[in-house]
Order: sequence, then C-alpha cells, then structure tokens
Amino acid sequence: MLDQNEIKHKSESLIELLTAQCADLEKLLDLARAETDAAKSGNFLGVLDIVSDREIIGKKLETYHRQISELRSALGENAETYRRNEIANRVVEIANLTIEQDQFTHKLLCAARQDSKETLERSASRDRGHRAYLSAPTKGLAYEGNF
Repeated sequence: MLDQNEIKHKSESLIELLTAQCADLEKLLDLARAETDAAKSGNFLGVLDIVSDREIIGKKLETYHRQISELRSALGENAETYRRNEIANRVVEIANLTIEQDQFTHKLLCAARQDSKETLERSASRDRGHRAYLSAPTKGLAYEGNF
C-alpha cells in the first residue's frame, strides 16, 4: 500500500506525463492536418517529411504510454480517479481527432495512387501505340512527306 506522499508524488508525475503526452498529441494532430494538406496539393515529398516527424513523436508517445501505465499500476485503484482527469480526456479526444484526420489523408493518398496508376497505364498504352506505328514498314503519306 502506498502512503500519502507516494500517492501524491506518483499522481503529480502522472499528471505531468499526461500533460506532456497531450502536448505531443496536439503536435501530432497538427502534423496530421499538414499531411492532409500536402496530400491534397500533391506534395508527396512533403508527406514523406511529415511522416518522419510523426514517427519521432510516435516514439515519444510510446514512452509516455509505458510510463503512464506503470504509474497507474502503482497507484492501483486510485488510478481510476486520474483516468477521468480532464487532461486524460483531452488526450483521448486529440488521439481520436488524429485518427480521423489520418483516415481522411489515407483516402486522399489512395486516390492519388489510383490516379497515378491510371496515368501510367494510359502512358504505357500510348507508348505501345507509338512504337507500333514507328515500327510499321509503311506509314501514312504525311509521315513520309509524300503528299
């Protein structure tokens, strides 16, 4: 059983971690929105840069999650009080907003991939047509200049 000082210290640590987690989740949400904007404008190098930045924040969030879980476990039944904390609720809200934003971006990127695939298929078809025309033994009058 934890004494009052330990509970207070662990509770304060938990709140500090939740606050830091919330701040990083807000950064992650901002990056998710920037990623959507980059995808909308076809700036795929920008998307890649943003994904790299998001990965860094993701690693920090994993560390927070581990530390928060340890503190909640140490606090035992008192942890339920902190789960309802305003900061914890905000963390969940931001995480959900980020997921929604990512789902929207995913749809944009899938559509861009499909457009690229169709463009490449049309280009390949045109290339085959041009090659077939150029390799034909006889061409039209305009091609040979006989008109």
